[in-house]
This record gives sequence, structure tokens and C-alpha cells, in this order.
Amino acid sequence: MKKIRFIALLIIGILLWNPIVADASSRIIIDTNQVKEGIVRISYEGLSKKTKVMVEKGSTVYYYDLKNEEEFFPLQFGDGNYTVSVLENVSGTKYKLLTKKSFKADIEENAVFLKSAQPVVWNKEMEAIKLANELAKGKKGSPEIVQAIYEYIVNNIDYDYNKLDKLASDYIPDIDEVLKDGKGICYDYSALFAAMLRSQGIPAKLVKGYRDGINVYHAWNEVYLNGSWKVIDTTIDAYMLNDGTSSSMFQDESKYNKLKEY
Repeated sequence: MKKIRFIALLIIGILLWNPIVADASSRIIIDTNQVKEGIVRISYEGLSKKTKVMVEKGSTVYYYDLKNEEEFFPLQFGDGNYTVSVLENVSGTKYKLLTKKSFKADIEENAVFLKSAQPVVWNKEMEAIKLANELAKGKKGSPEIVQAIYEYIVNNIDYDYNKLDKLASDYIPDIDEVLKDGKGICYDYSALFAAMLRSQGIPAKLVKGYRDGINVYHAWNEVYLNGSWKVIDTTIDAYMLNDGTSSSMFQDESKYNKLKEY
């Protein structure tokens, strides 16, 4: 009897400490096995309704759209206590909580800015990543790789002035589509640049907010080079190049008002 009780308690202990939490129907999984790398995996078998993922740490809250049955989301707020929730649309802007999980994260430095996670989604089979590999060949160190990828984007991707008018509110850039079309909006530029750099082991952020001289919401990048984060805005530089104006790859940080980073 004591042996049976011990085994039962042991099983309960394993379940409580398991880093994977599923709802009662086992359709939703919040997987924290890769927390040290700064990401969490959400799996929702049979996803059909509009669903959001809420990531909280202290007073900081980010919302994401769960668009596929399995996706990865970043834990970019640093070490500490997080809560990740999955919410399903009821009607209009009303959502109900399906499941959530709280956990403590001890994240490797800059690891999250090397991974594929919304909204910087990439894998080694993508054409954009294969191109990044080609551009990086023969380059000596991160600065030369960043320069090569930056020059390719500002010289080959045009701004799409018609895209914003038909853009869905839950839009996430497809970097291969951007590369194929040869055009995009600031969100596309920054997602493409970040993904290509991350694939080469160079930490890169996608940043959203405002820039002096631009009266609409904007996206750009911060790249980790020589021990510090550098602001790079491929959208602005591609525009200036097309306009016949020279520019420096590194931007003045004081011109930017960062609201969110990924």
C-alpha cells in the first residue's frame, strides 16, 4: 500500500513539474522546454477560431495572433516570471481564456534574437536564408556579413506603396514572398533583415515605433555588433538610395521612439 502511494505521489510530482501543459481535451499545449533560448511553443490541435497568445512579464504585455496549429513566440523581456495565455475569440473584440501557464525564465543572453519566433519567422530551407548563406560566404566576421546583407536589401527591395491599403490586421511577413516580389513595407524590410542576420548567428531585433520625419507607425532593426545594439533602418536607406541620396548604415538612435521589440 505504501509502495502504491509512493508511486502515485511520484507520478503527480512528475506531472506538476512537466514543462508542457495541456488543456483538459489535450488540444492546447504550452511548451516551455526552450525557455533558456527565449522562446515558447504553442500547439493548438484543431485550431479553427480566431485565437490570440498573450505573453506577460510584470506590467509588460504583448499580444500575438495564433495563425497556425503550431507556432513559436518570443520571451524578449529578459529573465524573470512570465505568464503565457491562449485566448479564443467569442465575438467582436471579446476573448475567453482557454489555458495559461506561469513559469520562471533564465534566458541565455541575446538568444531570443537568434531564434525563429513571431514575427521573425524563418527556417534553413527558405530561399531568403539560402541567399543569406551565399552573401555571408568569404566574409570576415559579423560586421562584413551585416554589411553584405544590408546592401543586398537596400539595393533589391523596393517600397510597396499599395500594400498598406489591403493589409490584414493580423499580417505577419513571409520573408520568401518579400524576396520573390522584390518589394514590401517597413515591416517586411525589418523581418527580412532580422531573419537573414539571425540565420548567420547575428542577434537582430525587429523594432516597432516611430521615427522623426515619419508620421506613421514604423518598423526597423537593432543589430548586436561589437558589444552593443546598433540601429539600422533598411526601409529608409532603400528609399534614400532610390532617391539618389547617400546614407550611413547606422542610424542615430535619438531619432527613434521604440514602442515594441521582437
